[in-house]
Amino acid sequence: MSLSSHRQHKIYIAATMGYGLGSEDPEELALYEMIKKEIETDSKNRNIGIQRTD
Repeated sequence: MSLSSHRQHKIYIAATMGYGLGSEDPEELALYEMIKKEIETDSKNRNIGIQRTD
């Protein structure tokens, strides 16, 4: 069973705001961990926000 777009958005919000996920569903945990890993790699590469042009 795939996750609804509403549930995916709630997981995305939780991951970006730094909240924990109160679920034990493997699909939800996988999406949450994928988003957290992507945020971590972006912050290491300094790909955060709008690029400066000066």
